[in-house]
Amino acid sequence: MQLVDEAESDIMKRKVLSGSVLSSCCDLVDEEHSVQALISLLNWYRAACHYGQEPSGITTPDIYYDIEDSETFAKVIVFVLQKADHIFRNILGLSASSNKEKILKLKNNPKWDSLKPLIKSFLRSTMHLVNHAADLEIIVFALTQLRVSIVFFAAFPDSLKKLIKLSVDLWVTGEGVLSQQAFLILKDISMVFNSECFDTCFINMYKAFLHDCDIPKADSDQLPFLRDSLVELCSQDMQKSYTKASVSIAQLAKLLKMALTTKNKEAVEKIQSGHYTNCVDLWVNFIAANIQDCDLQPLLYTIVQVINGVATLFIGPRYLLLRVKCIQWLNHISRTSGIFVPIASLVLDMLEYKTTNEGEKQEKKLEAVSAVKLPKNWLKSQNFQEQCIFSVIELLAVHFAQWSFHISFPELATIPVMRLKKFNERSTMEGLKRVVKRFIEQVELNIEFVQMKRDEAAFSPNDQQSTETFLQLEKRNKTAPYTQYYQSIIDKALGTKEKK
Repeated sequence: MQLVDEAESDIMKRKVLSGSVLSSCCDLVDEEHSVQALISLLNWYRAACHYGQEPSGITTPDIYYDIEDSETFAKVIVFVLQKADHIFRNILGLSASSNKEKILKLKNNPKWDSLKPLIKSFLRSTMHLVNHAADLEIIVFALTQLRVSIVFFAAFPDSLKKLIKLSVDLWVTGEGVLSQQAFLILKDISMVFNSECFDTCFINMYKAFLHDCDIPKADSDQLPFLRDSLVELCSQDMQKSYTKASVSIAQLAKLLKMALTTKNKEAVEKIQSGHYTNCVDLWVNFIAANIQDCDLQPLLYTIVQVINGVATLFIGPRYLLLRVKCIQWLNHISRTSGIFVPIASLVLDMLEYKTTNEGEKQEKKLEAVSAVKLPKNWLKSQNFQEQCIFSVIELLAVHFAQWSFHISFPELATIPVMRLKKFNERSTMEGLKRVVKRFIEQVELNIEFVQMKRDEAAFSPNDQQSTETFLQLEKRNKTAPYTQYYQSIIDKALGTKEKK
């Protein structure tokens, strides 16, 4: 028998699925793998998946399929979703690990002709259920079972394209387990099928991720998941992803160069858009995730230049949050790659922001306003002054924590300490002065410790190997007290962000 999508015939037999009929049909399918019973069951399943969308019912040329009650309705959906893949594989003699090549060879299997329309009906009905069901648990369950049957889509290219589109639409919502399951399907598609499918998944996810990326979205909880899952997809095919990242970063650099050279308003607005900053964020995290296993240094150097250019383009206190983000990117790249990236001058410039204490303490957090440009009245608030100094301390703490046992740490930290002391001399806010003083004391302890070990060292500065292994044992053991201090600042900063 063949499943069809035609309109209801004038003369038709109404076939009602009751609980007893369903039990009998399920037994025949489950125990005997009856194809005839499976056909009827899938027709009822299709009727259930389309419930509410096709008022005239689901039909074959002479049969109108209907379901008796809600309990039977739920049971037929659950049974087919749970059992269909296993039954298809058993009838066709396929194992759970069968790949797409085995599916494509099924055209030589005499059972394939009778089973192919049934598999296609199951896949299409399930996608329809996912697209139209109102119950989240049903949608997630259906997605999970589609993922189990993903290899069967090799025989139905058009359905595969629809599945990719549907999965991207669900993934980009960022709605918890639904978005996660949709991503797992996209990830499996990119692994199971050819490189063209990887390209399709990436392009659609990339466009969805960057589509209308404004600043409020950039601070929402969903974007980090979307970014991280896109990074995970890219990491599956490094050769293709390297090329895509290289082209994208080159475009970022070209836009930045135009903005820096011309100061054109439109070009500058493109740089400060959520689209641009989220694109930078994506490739920073891609490089950070793979730099230890792949040669990504050309990308690393280019993206560092782009980030420094963005920080140079947007100066002044109104761009505090964008500057902080730029420095966080540089710290992240430096920490994951082990390559020194200077950030001190970018950080210390924030000490020079001209602020007053005329305004009252704002109740709102700065992050809730904008990640690019703050309102002028906020520059007079106590919150803003505190944010400036705490950001300086946090960013330097991350930077110093990475290099606190390096042989050149005294030279690295001397100028920042001098600038912090100068700030403390002119500051009138006692609370902030205490915080800065405490930080200075710990950094000076760090300088003294490294300097003492340098004085005790028996090797020449030209001894590269000894220089690189300097204090590595102490670094692994984290025996110095200032390391706990740095970490406490970092943990506090991360904890604050998680709460937000």
